[in-house]
Amino acid sequence: MYRAGVTLKNMRVCEPFGPEQRRGLWLYHTLEPDTWEKMCRRVCGAHGAAKYANESGDYFALRTQMRKPEQHTWRSYALFLLDSMPDTTAEHYRNKIAIYLHWYQTRGFPQDIPDAQEKDLGFRDIPSWRRICKTILKNDYWCRTLSFSPTQSEHLQKILQQYQ
Repeated sequence: MYRAGVTLKNMRVCEPFGPEQRRGLWLYHTLEPDTWEKMCRRVCGAHGAAKYANESGDYFALRTQMRKPEQHTWRSYALFLLDSMPDTTAEHYRNKIAIYLHWYQTRGFPQDIPDAQEKDLGFRDIPSWRRICKTILKNDYWCRTLSFSPTQSEHLQKILQQYQ
């Protein structure tokens, strides 16, 4: 890593595909090309992750900014994104979003949550439709950015019902 110009502060060894670690994927390609080749064969999307991990923008890893099409509000953009998904995936997101909206209806937002708020992409306790769009665009299936945790038992029950 030293030869690649990485500072001592940033040198560490850990699993390569975590949110912060993806920024260092380029090191595998530079320092260990044989290992990198094996990783690309085994892990779908490894090359794309390395290519875009240090980018920022609407659809890249850092997501320090988010933009929507000008003709949409954040709410209409979220609904548009849901309509463009496969039915089962969209239904999963709709269920999570309905729970999220219901929770905030009882906690200070009886009509609807705001379209966007200051710092709504950083702090989990600031509700907005922009946060919902971020969840969908990140492909955050378990909606962790909406403060959910995986509900494996419910998911497992649905899978078991399909095979009966």
